[in-house]
Amino acid sequence: MRQRDRTRHSFLLNARARASKTAGTLTMEIHLTGHRRLPPCSRSGRTLLAVVVCVICLLIVLALFFPALEATRETARRMSCSNNFKQIGLGFHNYHAAYSQLPPGCGGTGPTPGDDDLSNQQRLSALVPIVPFLEASPMWQSISNPYETGDEPTPEFSEHDQKFIKGDAYYRDRFDELSTAPGPLTSEDGTRYFPAMGPAPWRASVYPPWQEGMRTYRCPSDPSERPTKHAGLTNYACSYGDGVDTIGERVESISQRGVFANGRARCFDDITDGMANTLMMAEVATFQGTRSATGSIAANIAGLQEDPWQCLATVDQQGNYRSGITLRMTPDGKASRGGNWADGAICWTGITTVLPPNSPSCDTSIDSRLEGVFSAASRHAGGCHVLMADGAVKFITDSVDTGDLTQPSVYPDSLSPAAIDSPYGVWGALGSIQGKE
Repeated sequence: MRQRDRTRHSFLLNARARASKTAGTLTMEIHLTGHRRLPPCSRSGRTLLAVVVCVICLLIVLALFFPALEATRETARRMSCSNNFKQIGLGFHNYHAAYSQLPPGCGGTGPTPGDDDLSNQQRLSALVPIVPFLEASPMWQSISNPYETGDEPTPEFSEHDQKFIKGDAYYRDRFDELSTAPGPLTSEDGTRYFPAMGPAPWRASVYPPWQEGMRTYRCPSDPSERPTKHAGLTNYACSYGDGVDTIGERVESISQRGVFANGRARCFDDITDGMANTLMMAEVATFQGTRSATGSIAANIAGLQEDPWQCLATVDQQGNYRSGITLRMTPDGKASRGGNWADGAICWTGITTVLPPNSPSCDTSIDSRLEGVFSAASRHAGGCHVLMADGAVKFITDSVDTGDLTQPSVYPDSLSPAAIDSPYGVWGALGSIQGKE
């Protein structure tokens, strides 16, 4: 048996030792019987192939991992956006508890004809009055008190303001960075200042609080940044209901069926359709420098009160406004939807529940920004967040029922009474406060 094992072993392994004196070195070569020695280039080729295979496998794993990672990040951003809305809803409820009413969708001091620096021209959005209810006392103190500027473009602060503003490092540093100008008013000691509640919102380039805005008013999924010396942006807008005609103008009209209106303050008792069934705010996507329909407005589209579907016809298959359509921009031409958090004009900080979320927006006249169809939109896939009057936050999809969009809206010259079912389905019904749906 041992002899057989030795024979088998000698068959499998033939060891040959060759002694050679090369530089005094003894070398030993071991040859495996039945196996050919690979040349160096072949071994290198196999090593390189293994590395390539490993790299390809790694890339495949990363390609599968990154979409999941981005989806996780977007989920976190959506949650943060929802939390912002909850804070805003709580701010409105606390405001209502303090004053027994909601702020108007558009209001303020003035008007002061011919001088936009002496008042805010009754154009402040409802987002401004709730600032103190969002734990932003330094910002509110800078707005609600005269804002001293001195005679030079560098802002200075009164003793009163120093307590609330200069003691807060964030606001002190930010306001020092922002551009301003000597205020229009002069105190007895010669100090220049802006009046309490600030100048007109479109004068943001000379008034730092309008430039700064509020972090709570920005959705993390919207990448747009405030242009230099421009007003702060917002992704949250007030609901004016399901009307079109004179919807954002400072007149009383049966078309104004939403929670907010220009110059009029509603209270919760006015919402007879039920606070849990009535939409108070919705998201808007801000302008990104393109002709995308979700971030800007088509101007001068006639006949919308009779047929809101015409607004959909302004957009091509890629979701951009067709060539020849004029876009409605802020006065400095730098922004559109959500383009000025402090401005109560419906085109910037308002929405209507006519077209579904992520649809185009259109106004009816090149000279008017206060009448038309102003759609909710977001940078989230498939829909947008909305804030209900009871403070609940919901996600409404783009496919929400909108009824018959070729039907006329409720307006003064129509035969429809004010308290009727919305012609625009579930979405329209969510926007009306007394539609009896």
